Amino acid sequence: MNILEIAKIAKLSTATISRAFHEPNKIRPETRQRVLELADRLGYYPNASGRALVKGRHDVLGVVWPLEVEGAGALFAHRFLASLTQQLVTNDLDLLICPVDRRETVTMEHARRTILRSRCDGWILLYPRHNDLLINSLRSGRKPVICLMGGLAECPDWKLVSLDQTSWIESALAMLREKGARRVVFLGCRNQEPDHEERLAVFTALAPNYFGTSFLAHPSWPMSVEEVGALLAKEEIDAVIGVDDAAALVAVQACRQGGVPIPEKIQIIGIDDSADAARSVPSLATFRQPLDEMAASAVDLAMGRRVRTRKFMATFVPGGSVR
Repeated sequence: MNILEIAKIAKLSTATISRAFHEPNKIRPETRQRVLELADRLGYYPNASGRALVKGRHDVLGVVWPLEVEGAGALFAHRFLASLTQQLVTNDLDLLICPVDRRETVTMEHARRTILRSRCDGWILLYPRHNDLLINSLRSGRKPVICLMGGLAECPDWKLVSLDQTSWIESALAMLREKGARRVVFLGCRNQEPDHEERLAVFTALAPNYFGTSFLAHPSWPMSVEEVGALLAKEEIDAVIGVDDAAALVAVQACRQGGVPIPEKIQIIGIDDSADAARSVPSLATFRQPLDEMAASAVDLAMGRRVRTRKFMATFVPGGSVR
């Protein structure tokens, strides 16, 4: 069974049959459904190799997932992959996930081989790192690379999908100041991660506008509850901005363990709008990243349908950790 035979049976053009599989947005939904049902009944599906020769691409998107950042249970990565699902369906794309742990040589070597031998049309790199050992492999693969959350100065030609860090951090500072905070700390920062480093730099630049000299940054990672509790007590902190929800929730736990009431004595804000933020007691005030839009932009950049990069705005999600 080939495309000519199925087109004859369906009484449609070969172009319509092809669009039903590869460009569903260009035909009516009922026509596509009829083609897919007929193809399923006849056991037809376009030959992948032949399709790649004709179209010049494989319709496969790759995602590099560094596991050492947040482990296999990484909340941000899981949420991004969930948002990516709709884009895969809409664009009829396959997904290749390349897991890697930068601390383990064997996984780095496996990732290098995967990147070089795969038939991906483009790669999305989660958690990019400065001087990353994966950079040479991704460059050698000669495919578009999209950095999600943080760009790399050493790879200026790579596209970037990122968050407007200034907007949410300034909003958090203004909110805390308005609600009576006097001394604020920025908590957490993963070493060599551009996204976290940018947040830290933006906080350091903007904090004097709202708190004068009554602010500090504590970029330690990972952080223990005891470490954070001691810091909050020693520095007489009454407001915390976490580099992400995980950092902010360590502060929540430290306050609960030390008997410090939230938000009466300390107000806390994070970013990620994670499930843990909603389950926290009190619930964590946080900022939500528009992951559905960010996933759509990353796919368009990787598949060459968009040239210019853009920054996205986070939305505040109220919680009991702020007055």
